[in-house]
Amino acid sequence: MHHELTNLLPTERIRAIRREYFLRLATVFIYALSAITIGSGALLIPSYLYVHGEVAAQQARINELDTRLAASKGQETNARVTALTENATYLARLGSTSSATAVLRATLAVPRTGITLTGFTYTPATHGPDGKMTLRGVASTRETLRAYDQALGQLPFVTNNDLPISSYAKESSIPFTITLTGTLLP
Repeated sequence: MHHELTNLLPTERIRAIRREYFLRLATVFIYALSAITIGSGALLIPSYLYVHGEVAAQQARINELDTRLAASKGQETNARVTALTENATYLARLGSTSSATAVLRATLAVPRTGITLTGFTYTPATHGPDGKMTLRGVASTRETLRAYDQALGQLPFVTNNDLPISSYAKESSIPFTITLTGTLLP
């Protein structure tokens, strides 16, 4: 048998069959493409609904945060501004006040034979000569206490030294408290 078949149809009829074949093929292709497009669109609907729900939830969260921020913004901002102002004022004051280290160093440089110092209190000057320093200790005799009090009064940054008269009540081992006032800027 022969593998090649002979077509006995006229050429117009062969062209009509080919045209009809390609028309059916194009129709099937268009229907298949339409079915794939509609199926893909149908499968995208759950994703679209999920994304739409997430966007709505995030927008609701943003609106809630905006409302909370608007409600508390004034108080929090005012509290922060007040704290920052206090800190700035404190830091500005530190720049113009005397250092406790320098005052203590200058005070300890004063000769104090027979004097034992036990405590210091320091308050820096804020405006002019209003700084205050308190020295506590024990003096061996009245004379050493008087000499130490006079030596402290000679310091250039001290405008007043206050030693209560009751400190001289004992003859030896005299506890004392001397208050120095002034600029306290050695």
